[in-house]
Amino acid sequence: MKIQIALNKGIDKAKEIIYGYFSNKKVKIEEIDYQSRHLFNITPVKNRSLKDFYNDVTKMILDLILNIYSKDIIYKQIDTNFKNLKANEKIEVVEISKQLLLDEDNFVVEKEYINNQIKKYIMDMPFISVDGFILFRLKGFSLFIDLIIDKGVEEYTAEKEYREFIKILQYFVESQKSKYDLVNIVFENENYELLDKENKRIDNNFFDEVIAELDSVSINEDDLLISSLIVLSPQNIVIHSDKKNSGRDVIKIITDVFQDKVYFCLGCEKCKEKAKIKND
Repeated sequence: MKIQIALNKGIDKAKEIIYGYFSNKKVKIEEIDYQSRHLFNITPVKNRSLKDFYNDVTKMILDLILNIYSKDIIYKQIDTNFKNLKANEKIEVVEISKQLLLDEDNFVVEKEYINNQIKKYIMDMPFISVDGFILFRLKGFSLFIDLIIDKGVEEYTAEKEYREFIKILQYFVESQKSKYDLVNIVFENENYELLDKENKRIDNNFFDEVIAELDSVSINEDDLLISSLIVLSPQNIVIHSDKKNSGRDVIKIITDVFQDKVYFCLGCEKCKEKAKIKND
């Protein structure tokens, strides 16, 4: 019993995937070049479980499809269905979509459906031409790719809007005169406080002025922090944060807006350590 797999592209990547699946040497792998295709004959050795063999080959073929063939299919469908996107935007959406596709936690049900189709096919046929299987046998794959692209476009749009938002904030910062050489931001639980370089709390009257200048009646603490830092426009910012707060969106916004002005504290009396490192 052997299974022959034929590919017409991505041979080096295919070798990496195939030999990675069978690194335990419980199969014999023979490679053959035939016309425009590269063939892999995969034969289980004696005493290997056929059930495990078919399961491994099925997952391996799914990996070949996702890693080698999906990118071109994604690009083709984006090029057809999203004429409004510029060439560089299409490329970015392709990369985002492929990352979403390859994430093991995404589209689990859809991948299982494809996996079952592959397994059924190779149980009946000992030969599979991967590109031909995708084109003629793999039901619902085009719709699956459309689903991924929709998610990719959604993430791209959100990322684009975020970048534009950051640029606007950076413009506001550049238009402000710096009022402090250094501002410490100390996060604790859901709250924070701003301290100057002498570790003195920045005047509360200042925050009243910031709130008065804001139009929104629904301003939250994070909005107030960002607005305050923009008005203060410090030369440097040191962020003091515990693990609980380290992943907060507001910290990402601060680091993206102020970039190399931002440092993370690795040690002080508040943080119980003794060093600082510069934010990359």
